[in-house]
Amino acid sequence: MDEEKAVEYQVNLPVFEGPLDLLLHLVTKDRIDIHDIPIHLITDQYLDYLRKAREFNLELGSSFFAMASTLLLIKSRMLLPARRQEETDESEDPRQELARSLEEFKMMKEIKARIESLMEEERPYRAREPAVIRGGAFQGKISLIRLRAAFLSLYESIREEEGSLLPAEEVSLDEEIAGWEKHLSLYGKVNFMEYLKGQKTRLRLVVSFFALLELIRLGKARISDRAEGMVVEGVNL
Repeated sequence: MDEEKAVEYQVNLPVFEGPLDLLLHLVTKDRIDIHDIPIHLITDQYLDYLRKAREFNLELGSSFFAMASTLLLIKSRMLLPARRQEETDESEDPRQELARSLEEFKMMKEIKARIESLMEEERPYRAREPAVIRGGAFQGKISLIRLRAAFLSLYESIREEEGSLLPAEEVSLDEEIAGWEKHLSLYGKVNFMEYLKGQKTRLRLVVSFFALLELIRLGKARISDRAEGMVVEGVNL
């Protein structure tokens, strides 16, 4: 009976898509303020998950262990006596970069979930797409399901650096809208996949995608299916 319980527990051990996903789960579960993370507690819980995952033969990428090293480094720095300075520098808090990465990851995860939710809500109103659409020869508008599939394929294809934290960057929605408008004004049309493949991080991809949706909402752009793939065309730019 004990062996059956052990097997059942093994199956139910949660699996996360990456180290930030695991950290966000731990922070959310314990209702912790991202900007005031008790690094000792989170590090212990994180390492405990890694031990259980290895015991149950769950595959863990190198990024999980890179994050473990980062957490241990932050924990060791938190144990050092505070350096006396004439002016307090908040950037000295070793948890600051971790908090920023978690915030950005949480935002991207929420946006991705929202897009999937919207597509799911639309499912009952969709008819089965004819074969010509699936084959890419359709000359009409793009369905939401195809748009979502294209976006998610790009999102999953981007692998953040093997380093444990997201690179610091600021991405402006207005700047991304201006980028789309510039390309559409110059060339008249832009290949959807090729343009978004130029976004090197998931954050930039998400913001650029939302910039395109905003242009479509404003009636300044439209997407259609062509022989060369999905094409974004400018409208009255």
